[in-house]
Amino acid sequence: MIFEELKSAFIRNNLDIDEEKVSKLKDYWDILLFYQNRIHLFSKKSPKEELARQFFDIVLLNVFLPNYKELVDAGAGAGFVGIILSILNPKKQYLLVERSKKKGDFLDVVRIKLDISNIDIFITDLEHFNSEADVVVSKASCMRDLLENKMMELIKVGGILVHFTGSTLPPPYKNYPFKNPFRDNISYLSVLERVV
Repeated sequence: MIFEELKSAFIRNNLDIDEEKVSKLKDYWDILLFYQNRIHLFSKKSPKEELARQFFDIVLLNVFLPNYKELVDAGAGAGFVGIILSILNPKKQYLLVERSKKKGDFLDVVRIKLDISNIDIFITDLEHFNSEADVVVSKASCMRDLLENKMMELIKVGGILVHFTGSTLPPPYKNYPFKNPFRDNISYLSVLERVV
């Protein structure tokens, strides 16, 4: 009943989500658990608890993000950022960039099964991807240097780069702490704005 606990956590934290979207999130949850044994999508240790952590992070991110039209999920993996946000915001556009063909194919299966029309999937290395999005999000800390170097090619002036981190990043990053009830420690959204 971890998904029920997750729904309760949304309510306790004033993260209002209508039932139709909650139903689609549950379908995504079920797809992830089904495919986890075939493709390594996330931690195999306590998979339902890991999903609860990931889902809560992204629903909280949805509240945090400024108004935007297009978002890049850099290193999409299982699609937590791009898929969840696309369900919550059907009028916004999401570009999921994943270098693994297996994971890219999985993302396409999710897109089809959940009938999500506001995502595009790119199976390529981030080094070869160009876009001018309003927001780029990465949950993979190993991509920080690459994303900072590609910022001019990925993000519009005034747009932001968002990293999920376990500690603060140095200036010019702005760090926003948050508490996920499914994690023991404080986490941070570390944000870098493109100013020129």
